Amino acid sequence: MKLVSKNLRSGAALAGLAAAGIAGAAWAADIPADTVKLAPGVVRAMEGYESPPTTYIDANPTDIYSDHYFYNTKTTGALKRGEKVDVLAKVKGWDWLLVGKNGTGVGYVAISMLSPSDKYIP
Repeated sequence: MKLVSKNLRSGAALAGLAAAGIAGAAWAADIPADTVKLAPGVVRAMEGYESPPTTYIDANPTDIYSDHYFYNTKTTGALKRGEKVDVLAKVKGWDWLLVGKNGTGVGYVAISMLSPSDKYIP
């Protein structure tokens, strides 16, 4: 009987952890695509946008792209190492961020090229 009781408690604990994990994964709020202002030539993400998880600094020199798809995509600018990045949104279901200047999206950068501001080491 003790074994069953222990397993039930363990199962309840695992269920609680799973629920906490699901709640933690729901941090991103949807951003209506029609409210995102884009510079000419920047493609709106059909998947939609969500709020970015943090603020970022460019960890590696990288180009800024007109679309979050790599195929047939043009560069719209570049970031230098250590440059603070104005992230406007994250593309839903993709590890790409819409970066901007003065509130207007100027292109997309792969999240792997950036570092959260609080973890950046120059």
